[in-house]
Amino acid sequence: MKTIPVNVSNTDYEWLSVQAKQRKMTVATIIEEMVVDASQRADEETRYLLNDPKMRERLLTAKNLTEGIPYEVVREKLRI
Repeated sequence: MKTIPVNVSNTDYEWLSVQAKQRKMTVATIIEEMVVDASQRADEETRYLLNDPKMRERLLTAKNLTEGIPYEVVREKLRI
């Protein structure tokens, strides 16, 4: 399994710790569940969008774009 470093704020870690204790799990397992759940939802949304011919065309066009706004610029504009 690949390990990915994750930065977690103290507040989030406290919440995760409470969840882990209540569910008798480790914090790592809670995070893994959340990532798997988000991934499954993203897959479902992609399947839904690909069922519509117009959306399928838009997604495939976007996927193949070679020009765009750099990630750092987007983060700066959104202030994240």
